[in-house]
Formats: sequence, structure tokens, C-alpha cells
Amino acid sequence: MEVVRDVAALIGVILSIISLATLCSKGGRAVVKKIFMRHTKEIQDQTDRQEEDITIIKNNIKTLLEKSDATEEVLKQQCRNAIKNIYYKYHKTKVIPLYERKAVDSTYKIYTEKFQGNSYATLLYNEIVKWDIDSISYESFLNEEDE
Repeated sequence: MEVVRDVAALIGVILSIISLATLCSKGGRAVVKKIFMRHTKEIQDQTDRQEEDITIIKNNIKTLLEKSDATEEVLKQQCRNAIKNIYYKYHKTKVIPLYERKAVDSTYKIYTEKFQGNSYATLLYNEIVKWDIDSISYESFLNEEDE
């Protein structure tokens, strides 16, 4: 056991002396420096590529967010128009078919919960919910589909 320990210590001393001699000599320092410079350059090149990729990703995300905002505005406008159209279609009689009422309810829910819609559609919706529901029109609508 002591022999193994002594041999390991001797190998350690020899390697330490060789390392010290390499570092002290001009050629040895140049080799060590070259090794580190090569690895440093590889790391820098990889960092540069990653920074370029990150810039591209950021630009793509920015473009997607802009398009998403525009799409959201269009959908918000469509919900508002659907509520407005139903309101003006039945505002004189103040009687709305059941299927139209369900359409208004779901559209208004999307408009307020998903798009945080404004008070114009809320005013129209609050009027619509006060109207009578014509369930007969709904039944005749179903019968027309069966035919």
C-alpha cells in the first residue's frame, strides 16, 4: 500500500516539475496560451451565433405580437358589430329569437372577457337582455332545418 502511495507521489512530483518547466519556458507558455486562445475563440464564436439567433427570435416575437394585436382589434370589432347588428335588427319590436339571444350572449361574453370590450356594446347588450325572447321563432327555425 505504501509503495502505491509513494509511486503516486513521485508521479505527481514529476508532473508538477514538467508543468512548471513548461509554464516557465517561452515555448511552453505559447502552447498553453494557444490552447486557451483556441477554446476562447470557439466560445466567442458560439456566443456571437447565439446573440444573432436571439436577435432574430426577438424580432420574430415583436412581429408576431404586432400581428396578434391587430388580429385582436379586428376580432373585437367583429364582436361589437355582431352585437350592434342584432340590436338594430330587433330593437323596434324588442322581441328576439332564442338562437339570436344565445348568439348575443356568447359574443358578449367573448367581447368582455377576452377582449375587455368598451361600454358601447355593453349598453346595447344591457338593452337586449331586457327584451322578450321569442321561443316560437326558435322552434320554427328548427323545423325549417328538418325539412
